[in-house]
Amino acid sequence: MTQLLIRASVIVSAFLQGSFARKTMLAPLRDIDKIVIMAGRLADRPDPQARPELAMDRIEAVLARAYPHARFSRSRHALKVDFGADTFSFDIVPAFETLTIDDDVLIADIKDNRWERSNTRELIRTVADRNQSCDGQFIHQVRMGKQHVAHRLDSKLPGLHVESIAYEAILEPLDHPQACRRVFETGARLLIIGYTDPTGQDLISRRLDPEVAALAQAEFAEAAQLAREAQRLAAAGDDAAAIAIWHELFGDPFPNPPAQTARDALASSFAGGSVTSTGRVTTSRAGRQPTPPTRSWRS
Repeated sequence: MTQLLIRASVIVSAFLQGSFARKTMLAPLRDIDKIVIMAGRLADRPDPQARPELAMDRIEAVLARAYPHARFSRSRHALKVDFGADTFSFDIVPAFETLTIDDDVLIADIKDNRWERSNTRELIRTVADRNQSCDGQFIHQVRMGKQHVAHRLDSKLPGLHVESIAYEAILEPLDHPQACRRVFETGARLLIIGYTDPTGQDLISRRLDPEVAALAQAEFAEAAQLAREAQRLAAAGDDAAAIAIWHELFGDPFPNPPAQTARDALASSFAGGSVTSTGRVTTSRAGRQPTPPTRSWRS
């Protein structure tokens, strides 16, 4: 697509952006964001005649001839090109380079008929730097946070918001249980007081629907409690009970341990342990609900 648009003198270059470019996209990899730099001279701003809608028209005209079976639609910033459910879809964002000392771009905004400044390249670098400082684990832990939101909140909290919360929570290399716990604890706090994107330049929390924010805050607070419980159970040696809680938090991508038999549950109960949030009886006292003490049998 890039080469077609360059040969048609519609654009001069293109680069990937979004969670695909930052390597934080959940599988399956399908919705790909792409910035295309429009052809033409640029002064302080794009030519006033280069309306965002017309830029999308020019792009669509070229791609529709090359891909007659693709489906085209438009969002506020992007021309959406869908090649079918079993392949890829692209959000193609028309843009111009700026002439400032940064490497921001001016992206299309067809709702307000303007070109909006975006620091998308800086965002990509910022996340990459944090991932490197966390020994390559950060992007995986961001995906875990997104999987939790997909499983427990039906993806109502947008991905960049999860990524921004994780950026505030994970500052150093952490094992996955500790990282997930920090993300949940940080999310429960930031969804009340607000947060920026990882670059610190955009207070994205102000754009979040208040009902979604309240729902996500309550879920993150509950998830933090569950994560702490899972860590206590693992430390006490009951890995199966800990795994069951992580499965509750992440769904099928995280394996579920075998169901506890009635015999094992009864034995654990007699040992004076506790009951976990998922209903498993454990011999440790690390579960959320202690089991009641049992009286000795009398003859």
